[in-house]
Amino acid sequence: MRRALAALTFRGKALLAVGLGLGAGAALSGQRDVLRIAVLLLALPLISAFLASRTHFRLGADRVVTPAYVPVGDMASVTLTVTNLARQRTSTLLLRDHVAASLGRRVDRVLEHVEPGGSRSTTFTIIGSRRGRFDVGPLSVTAVDPFGLVRMTRSFRSTQSVLVVPRVHALEGGIDGDRRGRGDSSSASLSSSGDDDVIPREYRPGDDLRRIHWRASARTDDLLVRREEEPWTRHATITVAVEPDRVGGPTSPTETALSMAASVAVHLLALGWSIRLDALDGRCLVPAASGPSGHAQILEVLAATEPRASDSPGTLRTGSDLSIAIVPSAAARLRLIPPVHHRSLAFVVDLAAWGLPGVDGREATERLRADGWHPAALGPADGSAAAAWRQAVSDAALVVRG
Repeated sequence: MRRALAALTFRGKALLAVGLGLGAGAALSGQRDVLRIAVLLLALPLISAFLASRTHFRLGADRVVTPAYVPVGDMASVTLTVTNLARQRTSTLLLRDHVAASLGRRVDRVLEHVEPGGSRSTTFTIIGSRRGRFDVGPLSVTAVDPFGLVRMTRSFRSTQSVLVVPRVHALEGGIDGDRRGRGDSSSASLSSSGDDDVIPREYRPGDDLRRIHWRASARTDDLLVRREEEPWTRHATITVAVEPDRVGGPTSPTETALSMAASVAVHLLALGWSIRLDALDGRCLVPAASGPSGHAQILEVLAATEPRASDSPGTLRTGSDLSIAIVPSAAARLRLIPPVHHRSLAFVVDLAAWGLPGVDGREATERLRADGWHPAALGPADGSAAAAWRQAVSDAALVVRG
């Protein structure tokens, strides 16, 4: 109650002061009619404060943000739900949700009366203007009684983080691996040329009798069984240049490079590849990612990756089944490490397409092709990522499954 009295507005305090003054004067002069008016003036703000304390401080609030990952430049929906836990309905409620500057501005919403035990919701949108993890909240709920005598505010300190990730473009088709033994995603047999080349092991209780290798068992006088096919996971290394640029915004050269890295990684993960993600400046961003969890891991890391200026020529890790480099056209003169096999793709962010000085995309791709890479140029236009993917895969004479 004390807290409610402290929440009296100027109007409520003025009414209380007038009531006290009239009451004192009526008591001294003995005017009963004036005393009744004074009691009414005193009772009105006190009753309002009492009712407000019983309703407003018994509220519940919930916030839901969808989707959990917001591509840079896209919108997300935020739904606020207020529940009345009191036995009386609330007055009109003013909701104020604080939003990080990168997601928009502070949001104000008005909810009409909420019935006892009932809930009311309101929805607003936020825009992921740049990559990163940002908070929505805390939420403050303000209630004003119908007479404007009491204004009470309650804060809900809980916040919800929103992850703004690079935009992921749909890439058509997948890369068939080398059909000579290790390509087709899921398994490679230990046998390569015939039944006699199978490496058997000793029979164990519970082994399927149909897997007994009778010929090998006859030679050793012990029961031997064929080994099961062992999974073969294809490994790809993606190296992306994360450098400051002068353009900024969700379609800048750096954001385009990160978007391509995310698109390629998500596409290959869906095809069963294991992904290593490096920055050209030598940072290892993701040592290994695979399976459903790899999708989230890649996006979370790329969302938090900050550009870093570097004077070094950059490094590329070799030894994977597939090497992919994503570099600006100005970096093509640095002479990347020549590929060690025919599956080495390079995506060149054509700085000339943004009006920036330096090597244009055509010259950069030719230099990389001369070094043994299979390059394609990237620009700011919609569909550039999918077109570059198709071109690089076709240039490498890899099999594309649509």
